[in-house]
Amino acid sequence: MKTEIRKYVAAALICLGMSSCSDFFESIPGKQFGLEETFASKQRTEQYLNNVYSYIREVGDVLHVDANMNGTIFTEASLEGANRWNKTYAEWTTGGATASYSQANRYFTDYYQAIAKASTFIQNVDKCQEVGASVRGRWKEEARVLRAYYYFELFRIYGPIPLIGEDPIPLDASKEELIKVRNSVDECVEFIANELQKAIDSGDLPNRVSKNNLGRMDVGICKALKAKLYLYWASPLFNGNTDMASVKNLDGKQLFPQTEDLTKWNKANEAYKEFFSFATSQNYGLTKVYTDGKLDPYKSCRAIAAFYTKNYDVIFNELIMVKLRDQWDYTYWTCPKFSGFEDTSVSGGGGYYTTQETVDMFFTKNGLTIDRDPSYDKFEGVPSAGNFTSGQYYDENDTELKYFDADNSYVLKQWKDREARFYVNVTYNGSIWLNYGSQNEEHRTDFTNGARGTCGKSKASGDCPDSGYLIRKGAKATEDDGSKMFSPTLRVADMILGYAETLCMCDDLEGALLQLNQIRERAGIPEYSFTNEGGKVFCPKTKNDLLNRIRRERIVELVFEWNRFFDVRRWKVAEGNNDPDHWIYPEYHKGGEGGNVYGMNMDKDYPDFFARTLLENRANFSKKQYFMPIPYDDIRRIPELVQNLGW
Repeated sequence: MKTEIRKYVAAALICLGMSSCSDFFESIPGKQFGLEETFASKQRTEQYLNNVYSYIREVGDVLHVDANMNGTIFTEASLEGANRWNKTYAEWTTGGATASYSQANRYFTDYYQAIAKASTFIQNVDKCQEVGASVRGRWKEEARVLRAYYYFELFRIYGPIPLIGEDPIPLDASKEELIKVRNSVDECVEFIANELQKAIDSGDLPNRVSKNNLGRMDVGICKALKAKLYLYWASPLFNGNTDMASVKNLDGKQLFPQTEDLTKWNKANEAYKEFFSFATSQNYGLTKVYTDGKLDPYKSCRAIAAFYTKNYDVIFNELIMVKLRDQWDYTYWTCPKFSGFEDTSVSGGGGYYTTQETVDMFFTKNGLTIDRDPSYDKFEGVPSAGNFTSGQYYDENDTELKYFDADNSYVLKQWKDREARFYVNVTYNGSIWLNYGSQNEEHRTDFTNGARGTCGKSKASGDCPDSGYLIRKGAKATEDDGSKMFSPTLRVADMILGYAETLCMCDDLEGALLQLNQIRERAGIPEYSFTNEGGKVFCPKTKNDLLNRIRRERIVELVFEWNRFFDVRRWKVAEGNNDPDHWIYPEYHKGGEGGNVYGMNMDKDYPDFFARTLLENRANFSKKQYFMPIPYDDIRRIPELVQNLGW
């Protein structure tokens, strides 16, 4: 047992020589030090804090094996996408997961390990006399914010979880001694919020870090994270969720409040107001790029979706919290495997793909959903010649930016005249790849399984998307996009949409509409209006109608950034039976976050390739999947620890 204990807890008590996942501390490869030695040295104390930072996840974690994380499933376990080469999500989506599910165990263990490390750092950092009190104070509060963040991640994955508290952790503490009973939803939220406020009130954190320190904790992160925490607290999953009535501690303590408390929306709204009041003074704002003095929607949306540091000056004001790491092969997974082009260096593995359901979430250029826009070309089954477009299609603000080439590849009319975020986030048949390479060569994507199929199943030897659509967000456009890659853990667009949601729920529909329209204006699509105002899209002035539009906008704006997995759960719509107007799920999709999932037919050539085809047969979403299970081994070893619903 002692061996298992030390693997879980004692890692918090040594300074591990791990490679840095951010760029502000140097690592000490191969070295290990005791507690006193670690905190006697400035360098080793910094290294320890860097290790606490390393548990922040990134959107690319799904694609690689990290020293701590081994990938994540939050894109693939939603309808957003899947990975041809990493099927760690499949046990979850097919309904085969049990309380012993490896992913559930890993998140639980890793985040509690990170929390233990943060607590040990807070308790010992003042021993480091090689730096002044102000530096130690800043480091301590950084660790406090990190600990609060890791609790928040546990909270949204598992629901109410055990709070370890502030007491020092003994060297020989067992997991059974470390984790006891689960705290209630309200207790968890109160603790996390108080920790964030304590860090704000300490005066030891900078209001906002500089570009050179991007990734470190600051007051802006505290305020944004507190607002997002309250957004979850007020949402139906955590606020009066009677489905969770049976989830109680052994003494009968109710973990989920059983009566909806609408005042929680007011508290969330106040937290967002506080963030935006602060944000104005710190120059936070949406990224906007202009071409010839005119807002350029594509370049604006592309800038924030290019996960490389070359464009920091452009995007810095939108970034609140990020995870940094050295460049690696993320673009390889998102780039098609091209054949038949002169520049062979521009080619990838094409394994990180999205679904037809996600493609159909994006708006048309008229700002309408595809089922509400009469100009959208609808068909069933195999398309006819009339369902295809022709010619070369360019961005209306930049005649050098070609979206697709329909003269050399078949392109559906459905992919023409879509909003800018569609072209930023999705690689579809006929689309032009971002990177023109050293020879300025236009790489045309063709996934059909025939002579034209430059990236199709036969010519790519299986290195291609199962769905016929690749995820494009995050891919780099050139080889010199910067030496670091970042993941946007929190950004301003997320905060604006959260603020809009709280305003709507507090019956300030006009205020909510103003926030929502900021996102649409940046995306280059018509704003919503409560009147039949010319040039705008009509929205009935009711809470439900506006809330549906806020949710749809959130799904589109934050696509592939791990928000959908959690948003559809906190809204309690993941079963798919609470979306009669199809704002979250296309009409043809049944089963909520499960059910039949669709794409193109990768086994076929034109025209059969373009028929909507069954991609995966996932289990229909069940109520137990609103939360991951508390790991079976921990339930078995810790009698006071009760299980989530259905596990």
